[in-house]
Amino acid sequence: MNRFKHIATIAAWAGLLLSLLLFLAISLYQLYLPGFYYDEALDLVPMLQLMHGESPELLRGIGIGGYPIMLLDYMGSWGGYATLPFMWLFGPGVVAARAQSIFFSAVTIVLAWLWVRRWFGDGVATLTALLLAVNPSFIWFSRQGISVSSTMTMCSLGAMVLLAKLAKDNKNLISPPLTLHPLPFILLFAAGFLLGLGLWVKLLFFRWCVVMAVWLMGYWLTTRPKPSIKQLTQPLTLLSLGLLVGAAPLIYYNLAGWLRDGNAPTLMLLLNSLNNPTQQFGVDNRNVWGNLLKSWDDVRVFIDGSYFWYNGTPFSNIYAFPALLLAVPIGGALALWQKQARKFWALVAGILILMFLGAFTVSGLWSTHQFIMLPLPQMILAYATFTICDLRFAFLRQASNTSVKSKIANLALATLLLSPIIATDLWVNSQHHRVLSETGGTGRFSDAIYKLAEHLDQQKISQPIALDWGIEKQVRVLTADRVRPLEVFGYSAQADDGFRARARELLQDPTRRYIVLWDRFAVYNRRLEFTQLAQAMGKQVSETFIAHERSGLPVYVILKAE
Repeated sequence: MNRFKHIATIAAWAGLLLSLLLFLAISLYQLYLPGFYYDEALDLVPMLQLMHGESPELLRGIGIGGYPIMLLDYMGSWGGYATLPFMWLFGPGVVAARAQSIFFSAVTIVLAWLWVRRWFGDGVATLTALLLAVNPSFIWFSRQGISVSSTMTMCSLGAMVLLAKLAKDNKNLISPPLTLHPLPFILLFAAGFLLGLGLWVKLLFFRWCVVMAVWLMGYWLTTRPKPSIKQLTQPLTLLSLGLLVGAAPLIYYNLAGWLRDGNAPTLMLLLNSLNNPTQQFGVDNRNVWGNLLKSWDDVRVFIDGSYFWYNGTPFSNIYAFPALLLAVPIGGALALWQKQARKFWALVAGILILMFLGAFTVSGLWSTHQFIMLPLPQMILAYATFTICDLRFAFLRQASNTSVKSKIANLALATLLLSPIIATDLWVNSQHHRVLSETGGTGRFSDAIYKLAEHLDQQKISQPIALDWGIEKQVRVLTADRVRPLEVFGYSAQADDGFRARARELLQDPTRRYIVLWDRFAVYNRRLEFTQLAQAMGKQVSETFIAHERSGLPVYVILKAE
């Protein structure tokens, strides 16, 4: 018996190790591709300045001792600080930026395995880790680290692992014997701290906090005997205290803004988004039904992995979403048999809550925002598949030894049943890598950015003028801040008087160099207005360098005006 249990434990750990190796092999391959994107570098520029002993610009002038705490009103500076060790190890650049995000995604796999192991056992945990490790959305969003996604899942799953351990060790999460040992105090505070840290990382994490609140409420309502309000006070107080400490930078930022200007920036952003289209992306949150349909489609796209058009060609796993939809009723029915219905339907409710909350945003509606639901879809699919096999082997169990052996056989059969999904995910990932090796990415996601940065650095053009969005941040990081483009385009649909005034002043210096994006890839296309202003001043605009993507299309164009 002990021998079989030992083998089962080894198999579980081997499954986790295999999942990590698969994830790292796929995510680290061709790490430079697609090209380094603007949003990836956004929170690294202030860190470069700190590394050089300079004082970075503080959002709204609010920081702590000259250190930035917020990148945007709804996003903290955590991503930059978390990348500092990687920048020290690898130097500033794309490797450091992407290694940080991949590292936290690897931590996410481990935390998911630990959580699922406590809830559903080794078999479901192993399948969950494997499904997560090969999921294209998980891999490719992790590679680029846009929207600090992997640190949010580290916070959400870290909190769940701590609470799951507390529940297992004390039998009752709501009213454990907290007075007997300091460990429950530490676990509750640490779980709350991770939730607060997630809020600071990005306000989007509030969606997970809602899910956790609903789960805890459901746990309380279905627990017998039901704990009293007095029994709830101590654990909830510790959880809330940890949350406040974790979210302290976000709270400080808003308090400082309120005391200085009479308004809390994050709170005002939330309130304005309720009644007006979001500032930058124009999403109307009053269009609940339309946004909900978009959120549903974002969930589908995220699960089947069909988002990554900018790699060159979109691919998708056609089995993934239908399999999840099928797993919900099957898993729900089987959960009743195994007396796991409360946990299983909590996962389904979590996805539905996140999808519904996804219809509201302070920025835009994108599939990237669905990253926070991981690993709930994989848990549902893994549980349903493993339990189907468990039902088959349940009739064969005659003794405990047979039970342990059947669990190993169960895992093998469940893996076989899931092989079409796993194999297709692997195929999707391989196709992305194949296409990237040919295209290098497209447009603003192309490896042309490396050619641009190298040219500017070699020519010692230390302060070119960026006439469009999607240039400055990456160039600064890729050149370790030796080249610092100056953005002058203005965040308006059309060129305004402010842009024209800045351009006229810059045109006085004939040694200046200006960077634009080719028309097809431009965001705020100012080339025509700039050329007209230069001609009105008697100057001729000409191209001095073009960085092409591998297809031959121009992406970044350097201009001079003499």
